[in-house]
Amino acid sequence: MRPRRTRRQCRRHRCPASGGFSLLEVMVALAILAGALIILLRIVTGNVQNTNKAKLMTVATFLARAKIVEIEDRVLIEGFIDFDDERKGDFANEGYPEIAWDSIVERVRLPLDLAQQTQQAAADTSQSATDLNNQNPLQFMAGFMGGFMSTLIEPIRLGLEESVRRVTVRVYWQELGKPQQSFEVVTFLTDPSKLDQALTGGAMSAAGAPGAPGAAGATNPGQPPGQQTPLPNLPVPGALGGKK
Repeated sequence: MRPRRTRRQCRRHRCPASGGFSLLEVMVALAILAGALIILLRIVTGNVQNTNKAKLMTVATFLARAKIVEIEDRVLIEGFIDFDDERKGDFANEGYPEIAWDSIVERVRLPLDLAQQTQQAAADTSQSATDLNNQNPLQFMAGFMGGFMSTLIEPIRLGLEESVRRVTVRVYWQELGKPQQSFEVVTFLTDPSKLDQALTGGAMSAAGAPGAPGAAGATNPGQPPGQQTPLPNLPVPGALGGKK
């Protein structure tokens, strides 16, 4: 057997040490492991948050759609009102108390000076059409039609305001570590019957008053009223012929 060296002999001849890691190597390895664990933890946490956000967004979308259908049914039963209808609440009955909503049903308000703008545009077009340097007859016709359409603008504006309602539904919720999340859904509800009434009234008003009757023809003195003056004997075409 090979004789085993003693500690004194190992110190003198530098015997190879047994396998192992130094303290510095262990600390570097632990630092690398900690950094990798932190990165993995962030990735997993981000995936969980994104999954939760996608789930809430999908649920909120379907809830907003259901709320719009509910508002449409209510408006269909109650009819259009003249003032804005604002309401709010949450979806606790649907099983999502953390998701809330608010809605408003409002009239569509159009500018009051649409008729004036149309008349001004028609006047400008007609003025340019009467210019000596302008030889386009279609421009004059466009100005004439613009002036005619200006009489229909006001009934159409009132009809649209009475027959159209704008519905806005906002759904919002709170996520951990993030600001409030929300989105809006906008739709329009119409009542064609009121629009037809407005257009019919506008067409009747645009027809205008009937024209004045024509002046009666002149009669000969001494002729009874209502009796027409006889026409002179006119030659019949083809009846004239020379006498032989």
